[in-house]
Amino acid sequence: MNSPSVGTYPDNWDEIALEVKNEAGWKCVRCEHPHDPSNGYTLTVHHLDGNKSNCEKWNLAALCQRCHLHIQGIVNMFQAYMFEHTAWMEPFVKGMEVWRRANFPHLYG
Repeated sequence: MNSPSVGTYPDNWDEIALEVKNEAGWKCVRCEHPHDPSNGYTLTVHHLDGNKSNCEKWNLAALCQRCHLHIQGIVNMFQAYMFEHTAWMEPFVKGMEVWRRANFPHLYG
């Protein structure tokens, strides 16, 4: 299970969230449903690692509220997985690995 949310949103969170939604074409990256609040598909931006102050691109996923609530308690970005990630998740995991290797090279020999 994912750890509880930590950190605080940066002062420019509204601009960051808007950029993430624009880059996703105002569709959920998981179910691909367009932003449609009147039918229960409000587009949100989820911090995959649970840290609101971590606004690295790999950590921010444009998700409809339904998908956001579904994955919030089950995705753990720091857990090793035996199986391949689903297609929507792969770019985030790969981005996190690139970031980790750049910021913590001593962990990768």
